Amino acid sequence: MSSFTGWRVLVNFLLPPPMLLTFLLVLPFPRNVRKGLLLFTSKVLNFPVLGGIRFVHMALILSGVPLADSGFRTFKSAQEALDHELTPNQRISVLAKKWREERNFWIAAMAFTLWCLLTVLYAQVGQALRVHDALDRALAELNELKGIEPATPATTKMSNMAGNAASNVAGAASNVAGRLGFGKKKGSGDMPEQCAVGEGGNATEALETELTPAGPAAGGARRRAVAKA
Repeated sequence: MSSFTGWRVLVNFLLPPPMLLTFLLVLPFPRNVRKGLLLFTSKVLNFPVLGGIRFVHMALILSGVPLADSGFRTFKSAQEALDHELTPNQRISVLAKKWREERNFWIAAMAFTLWCLLTVLYAQVGQALRVHDALDRALAELNELKGIEPATPATTKMSNMAGNAASNVAGAASNVAGRLGFGKKKGSGDMPEQCAVGEGGNATEALETELTPAGPAAGGARRRAVAKA
């Protein structure tokens, strides 16, 4: 292929697609978006051209041939020594040819590397998404076997808050019931200071006596409660 047409095709048509697709595949999009990008990349790479040859193979050939040619030309021009008898214009012309060969070499190297990178990245991203899907299915089957319904983080948080509130209410009710003496069996070893309802006793006064801060007043209230009993 000619120099002008070949490099124009390489720069305008073979360099932008792998650069754009590689950039999109490495971005942290949601899984559904990444699946869509992966499907589009698969359509591009596996597009049939010229008798069933895939587009990715054609792109590797079209970027690999200029890479080999420009690499040979760059090496050959680097071995040529500059003649000191050259005029300034001739010297600039020789240097411009060397720089052009080096530029073409790096353009071809970048295009070929991007197509190789896109091919490998496409395979790795597809494998990672398949592993994530298989893991989600395994977790769903495990939860189904355990009888656990899948819950969102917000639902789990509300359930934990409701459970904590119920535990606190149950603890407070149990504490009050214990202070009032409900649920306790009357025995011979029960002391008057405990909140047990005895014969002629007053559980409310006993509770008030127990809740009163310690001190002389607390002792007097306790003695009055015992006297009434």
